[in-house]
Amino acid sequence: MTPEQNKRFKYWQTRTILATMIGYALFYFVRKNFSLAMPGLEADLGISKTSLGIFLTLNGVIYGFSRFFNGILADRMNARWYMSIGLALCALSNLAFGFGEDISYWITGEHDGSQFTNTMVLFMGVMWVVNGLLQGTGFPPCARLLTHWIPPTELATKMSWWNTSHSIGAGLVVILCGYVMGTMGMNMTSDSEAVERTLRNLHVWSAEAPAQPVAVAAGRLFSADELARAALPMAEPAAEAAVEPAAETPVVSAAAEGVAEPAVESAADPAAEAIGMERIVAAIQRGPEAVRALTEEMADREEAGKIRQAASSVAHVGAWRWCFWIPAAISLLGALALVVLLRDTPSSVGLPELAGTETREDKTAARGAEHRAFLRKHVFGNPLIWILGFANFFVYVVRFSVLDWGPSLLSQSKGVSMEHAGWLVAMFEIAGIIGMVFSGWATDRWLKGRAHRTCVFCMAGAALFVFLFWQLPADAPVWLLFATLCAAGFCIYGPQALIGIAAANQATKKAAATANGLTGLFGYASTVVSGVGLGYVAQHYGWNWAYVGIILLAVVGMAVFLLMWGARADGYDSETA
Repeated sequence: MTPEQNKRFKYWQTRTILATMIGYALFYFVRKNFSLAMPGLEADLGISKTSLGIFLTLNGVIYGFSRFFNGILADRMNARWYMSIGLALCALSNLAFGFGEDISYWITGEHDGSQFTNTMVLFMGVMWVVNGLLQGTGFPPCARLLTHWIPPTELATKMSWWNTSHSIGAGLVVILCGYVMGTMGMNMTSDSEAVERTLRNLHVWSAEAPAQPVAVAAGRLFSADELARAALPMAEPAAEAAVEPAAETPVVSAAAEGVAEPAVESAADPAAEAIGMERIVAAIQRGPEAVRALTEEMADREEAGKIRQAASSVAHVGAWRWCFWIPAAISLLGALALVVLLRDTPSSVGLPELAGTETREDKTAARGAEHRAFLRKHVFGNPLIWILGFANFFVYVVRFSVLDWGPSLLSQSKGVSMEHAGWLVAMFEIAGIIGMVFSGWATDRWLKGRAHRTCVFCMAGAALFVFLFWQLPADAPVWLLFATLCAAGFCIYGPQALIGIAAANQATKKAAATANGLTGLFGYASTVVSGVGLGYVAQHYGWNWAYVGIILLAVVGMAVFLLMWGARADGYDSETA
């Protein structure tokens, strides 16, 4: 290139990198907003964790297939329009999801009942599956654009910087939606029926399975078995009055009642202090201090976390809708900006193509048998691409477990508020930015482009720090929760970025989008585990077993990366072989 052409090329290279970073970050605005809306969907609509996990799994699996097939298409189409139209359609599907309740009412003519609920869940499920299908138009055109504007010798470092778009988008949207969930919506605290409905939706209380432990008296907690022996049904607070006082009358803390009053004399019978629906509702209606006093007396931290979540949710009923509407509006504006800022290839702005990069004429000639043979050899018949794909499955399980379930996990297993949970998940993403940049630099600087070796060390670190986070008590300092979760994010986002780089280098520019589509198919198939799998485990066995599963899968991922330890950095030497 001439000096003038080189200057123009640098300008367009920088413009393309920044525009695609912003564009891909906005794809996350209309995908990862779901994680912050999930507590509201569960509390307001009664959608179980397992059902929410099914939403995540269907979206992820469909996205994986979509990304794969769009990878094949994007190698042959104008990436500028492909990405812009895809983002706009994702935004529209989010707008429709937010109107799910209203559309279900228009269809059924009812505001509640089984027909209304089934219609609403079906409509929302379809919209989220459609969103997953459209999300596949995000990364493949980016992979095509970047390999046409960045030479192979700079790809690991510059694409690591580009990959921060994942964390920028996910981090900003969880902060935004965290504030939305904590400030918007309708305050229904004064409505006892709304409070009770929210508690039942969160499975805090039910006649079939009362919360454990369920009573406080004489300074200690009593279990459901002890209450049963006292012959007092949990669901009938009025029966408390029928219990004869015991001989002794120990002092019971007013805090246990959730009331800011001096201590009073009460019966020693444990049934006299049962934490049933009526007491929980009363504490929520009195305010945050009463809720805090009540939950501090509970030994079951997950049940206490659910009560705090219920108190927050009933004060912001319907806030989850804005988690879809606001990001969708921002993304529509972003789609218009992509049309203005992007151009497909260097030749489309009168610049020479990079050495080894196909022009449109080359690509046209490559269609047919020759191109299919190339894909068979360098992608579908390349064992290294398949290893990267299998490894990507485990990387994404760990990543999505925190990103998708983080707000619920943090609020219920660690007692973190929704606003703080949003910031914690955002810090996980911000630490991931640093981890991606460092891992890309370290790969080029010390490991001579062998990204798969960097991934081995990263997965080991991710397993270690998730274990340390799990072992922290619920009352651990917030800074310590931040530190360990950030360390896990630093480690897991290295492989997330480097797998795309390794796949592009192994398959070469001619099939970069197709190779990334294939590895992405494995990555998003992981939502079978991180979505419905983790939701089922958390709902039926608790969050401790969910942590165990995440750690074990991180270790397995490290072992898969070890299978290609001796592989070369790229496949360009065999490109014409």
